[in-house]
Amino acid sequence: MFFCLKKRIMCGAIGKRVKKQPFDFPAAENYTIDGVKDPMVNNSYYFSAHDEKMSVFARLGKRVNADETWLAICLDGKVYSLREESFPAGSAPVKVEKKAEGWTLAFEGTLNESDQVSLHATFIPKRTPIDFTTNMPAARMATAIANEKWNRDYFNRLQQIGGQCHYEQEGVLEGELTLNGQNCSLCLPCVRDHSFGRRDWNDMNNHLWLMAVSDERQFNYSMVSYPALSVLEVGNYRDAAGMHYMMQADLDLQLVGMGTIPEELALNVGLDNGETLPVKVRRLAGVTYHFQNGQYILHENIAEFEIDGHECRGILEIGFNRDGKRYFNQRDLRSIRR
Repeated sequence: MFFCLKKRIMCGAIGKRVKKQPFDFPAAENYTIDGVKDPMVNNSYYFSAHDEKMSVFARLGKRVNADETWLAICLDGKVYSLREESFPAGSAPVKVEKKAEGWTLAFEGTLNESDQVSLHATFIPKRTPIDFTTNMPAARMATAIANEKWNRDYFNRLQQIGGQCHYEQEGVLEGELTLNGQNCSLCLPCVRDHSFGRRDWNDMNNHLWLMAVSDERQFNYSMVSYPALSVLEVGNYRDAAGMHYMMQADLDLQLVGMGTIPEELALNVGLDNGETLPVKVRRLAGVTYHFQNGQYILHENIAEFEIDGHECRGILEIGFNRDGKRYFNQRDLRSIRR
């Protein structure tokens, strides 16, 4: 009874906030950290592009004191990745720029120990962006908040994870890749992710992100645990009929709360059109990243997906706080209403 009342209250409050503060896409696209002094403020650009033969993912997380930097290419079953995870601010070899035709991604240098790589590509948008605050059903955040014990201290802690803007957009990544002297063109279905605002990696307990993309469909399931939100789940699915948003999922959370990388996962996702989407995920290969002197460890994995019988590729991303006692705030997951 109290859970349902709390959920209704939060749905109303979130709905009012969204109407008062709608997503400003042009402003978000032009955000910079110019003039920012706080090293916890992050401006992160991420690209994840896949087809049946090749996968590319890259991230440039700009802070005033450092560039968090990823680049990995999976081709013919081999992963080529940038071994350095951080560079002095403004000096990362991964370059991301906003141009008239889209966002450009460029790299010239060494992956692994000695593989010479040149990558010059442009993300060309094909779909309307999805903002994780204003587009996702209010019931998802309301459910997460209703699961917690309410008091003044709780809502103060909840505010600490606010202020982050996070949105994604589908498109294609087109360009040229040279790997050890061999040239090839690429044109890959791609998801671009942009987030900015305060991000302290140690604020997170653990998280999981499943994302798959192809010409015909795109799937997203995101789960994160914070001290103030033991379990927050959101998601979306795009097919020929359009965009659908996740209302519920039955992933066994025990499988992603052990501090290890799952090799396979399966879940059913209930959508806002009343359909249930069966999803299977199988990990192929990955790269591990370390944040804030190892306070948070993130594993970025390329994965195969079977979505309602259709095969495509994408990402199985999973991360854990160094303090293993923090996963899901040590809640009994059977008590969490989802």
